[in-house]
Amino acid sequence: MIVRSARPSEMDTVADVLTEAFHEDPVSAWVFPGEERRPAALTIFHRAIVRGTLAAGGHVDVTDDLSAAVLWTPSGEEDTDDDAFAGLTGEEIGRLAAVFESMTEHAPGGEYHHALFIGVRRSAQRQGIGARLMRHGLDRNGAVPAYLEASGPESAKLYRRLGFRDHGPAFAVEGGPPMLPMWREP
Repeated sequence: MIVRSARPSEMDTVADVLTEAFHEDPVSAWVFPGEERRPAALTIFHRAIVRGTLAAGGHVDVTDDLSAAVLWTPSGEEDTDDDAFAGLTGEEIGRLAAVFESMTEHAPGGEYHHALFIGVRRSAQRQGIGARLMRHGLDRNGAVPAYLEASGPESAKLYRRLGFRDHGPAFAVEGGPPMLPMWREP
């Protein structure tokens, strides 16, 4: 399996990979609670986040078969324009804003690379693809620390195997599921 930078023509596929991977994610399910609505809302959301990652000077890495993707941003600086989430409901945007505000409030200071989203298609999960994808980005980022928020215990286990450590207590927006901040020294 080869890990590489995503091509501009693959960005919609990257959003589709993330949408599939995050359909059952606790934070995604809280932000977009309607089971039938969630795929469409997640697609709008992930397309905006992919564009914002690139606009912020980040990286989008994929596997050669496009079964997995990860978004990296420098120092957690995601960039989305005001119209990026057109198509989401006011309630969805409100919950999303609360999550982003909480993430920003708990983000570390200084220079780091933020692994904003990592997702693997369901049919390719539990095969080591996510770990390989993360290692690629960690190697590329070299001497710069890495940060992320684990949205569940299984993802936190993966990140710990890759050298991440808890970076403070889990946090959550009121009524939302916890996210665990994690940090990795180079």
